[in-house]
Amino acid sequence: MKVAVTVVAAESVIVHDPVPEQPPPVQPVKVEPAAAVAVSVTVVPLAKLAEQVAPQLIPTGELVTVPLPVPAGVTVRVKV
Repeated sequence: MKVAVTVVAAESVIVHDPVPEQPPPVQPVKVEPAAAVAVSVTVVPLAKLAEQVAPQLIPTGELVTVPLPVPAGVTVRVKV
């Protein structure tokens, strides 16, 4: 009978550098801009050009469908 004995020592030590509580920001520090004045100008034309001034009118009888359409199918109603 053959017997093999292996001795293993598993030790590892990990060391981290100390980290500050709040790391410095990666962007530049905000600077307040100097006071300024905003101006907004809106130009309104004196006249408005309209393509159609009068209201739309449909002549009488233009919306009449001749002959009247017939239903596509038969409707059967039954009361129970």
